Amino acid sequence: RQPTWLNPDTYASLLQRHGRCDASECLSPGGRQYAERQGPWQLLLCSSCAAQGTHRRCSALSNDRNTWDCDSCAGMGTCKRQTAMCCWLGARQGLAAG
Repeated sequence: RQPTWLNPDTYASLLQRHGRCDASECLSPGGRQYAERQGPWQLLLCSSCAAQGTHRRCSALSNDRNTWDCDSCAGMGTCKRQTAMCCWLGARQGLAAG
């Protein structure tokens, strides 16, 4: 049983998935919140924090790449795939924080 003071919607925002492209220049003709299930407008979330997202085309990611890490995670060394390419792509695209 939940406490009487707890509002049922208190944690609802924690259940929502990030749903926008945070690239400094979003190239999507449908806008930052447009997403497709596959292809250049598929929205990938940071595989480390899931708090940032990018369209494949906005970060020059190929269709065979299934993970991406935001600048914050790649720069702090928390990137799951901390590679030179990961850091180079993030720096090249200049993703906006928050």
